Amino acid sequence: MTSKNQKQQNKNAASGEKLKAALTHAMPVSVEVQKELNKPLKSGESIEEKNSQFFEDFLRKMKNNTLNLLIPSTLINSEVYDKLSDKEQGEVDINAVSLLARLRDIQALHNIGSTETYQMENLIEQVRLTKERLEKKGGNIFII
Repeated sequence: MTSKNQKQQNKNAASGEKLKAALTHAMPVSVEVQKELNKPLKSGESIEEKNSQFFEDFLRKMKNNTLNLLIPSTLINSEVYDKLSDKEQGEVDINAVSLLARLRDIQALHNIGSTETYQMENLIEQVRLTKERLEKKGGNIFII
């Protein structure tokens, strides 16, 4: 058994050495190329209508300071929230934090001008569908 373990260790060590060698001989990439590689891929299509409306509503609430992406309570409709059970409120609280994180990602993409990208479309749809799923149970819980 020890010879089998020794062979595996030797194989792992050889694999690590190959990776180390590959990384040492990697070609440097210019700053311009790196910037281009970091840009989200453009989808070539406009955002789906439901998602576009959701996005515009989100931007409007950001601009008029109705929504603060660092304060989860600003995302919650307190009239509906206060009527929920403690368990349901806990679920809303957890999801509000998660939704705000995704909304910050959306805002960041918008700020760098990457609005018509696959990443933006997916983030908007993820937030919209999560919101809709949660609101099926408890009503109009979120202000977005």
